[in-house]
Amino acid sequence: MLEVLNLSKSFDNTQALDDVSFKVLPGDVFALLGPNGAGKTTTMRLLMHILKPDEGEILYKKEPRSKLKRNLFGYLPEERGLYQRAKVLDLLAYVGVLNRLSHHRAEIEAIRYLDKLGLVDYTQKKVGELSKGMQQKIQFIIAMLHDPDILILDEPFAGLDPVNQMVLRDIVYENKKEGKIIILSTHQMSEVEIMADHILLLNQGRTILEGTLEEIKSRFKENAFYLESEDNIAAIRDIKDIKIIEEHNQSCKFAINGKDITKDKVIQTIFQKIPVKKFIEVEPSLNEIFIKLVQNGTGKSSKKS
Repeated sequence: MLEVLNLSKSFDNTQALDDVSFKVLPGDVFALLGPNGAGKTTTMRLLMHILKPDEGEILYKKEPRSKLKRNLFGYLPEERGLYQRAKVLDLLAYVGVLNRLSHHRAEIEAIRYLDKLGLVDYTQKKVGELSKGMQQKIQFIIAMLHDPDILILDEPFAGLDPVNQMVLRDIVYENKKEGKIIILSTHQMSEVEIMADHILLLNQGRTILEGTLEEIKSRFKENAFYLESEDNIAAIRDIKDIKIIEEHNQSCKFAINGKDITKDKVIQTIFQKIPVKKFIEVEPSLNEIFIKLVQNGTGKSSKKS
């Protein structure tokens, strides 16, 4: 288990992190989310031991971060940095050796990943001759090459087309099945909804939301429903205790806002008035929850109890 305990970090007069704690279990994809400047990059740099916390500690298998070997971690930073004049295979082998692989093993693993990502024909190309998307995949391979226990991926899908996003996602899933700890930071909420087991949302250096996707969506339900009919649905406007959120000729989204009315009673009334083709409860998207909490800007903790 990876444990982050009461981390705080400031730069001059700016509090980048304020008493942040979380735990990540083996085989979990942990999504570290937040707007720009929320403290995500600071957290990842603390995990990588690039920075040291002012307060708090990081433990892996109960060992403090300062005593852990570097090759236990794999890091894909948001700000990419590759040797542009190096040949692809030479670069990957070099980085593999830095992470305690033999040169031969590093080349084998590099070719294996290059093949998976459709780059095996580019081994002798200079990095600078590759497209930005290809360089992104090279950076991804660098994070994975030495088979680390903990993967920290900052915006791994940036600049990639949907096909390559799927390929990277499949590789992450393979590592998840092997029991790796995976920390994912991205602004692509659709990817988080697909991949994440656990979510932590930072704002202004503080935890404002934490839990599984299911827990979070349940917490922010608005008692909203989607109705679709083969006929005009104008009659729904006459039903008390509901609020129309979106309306079209034969469909609408509405919320039940009466305090003394039950959901079953409203549904019964609707089915009596309108021939219903489709009726489902609408969950808020993670993107909607993210925007709502960040725009509120309270900075108050909303951790799972």
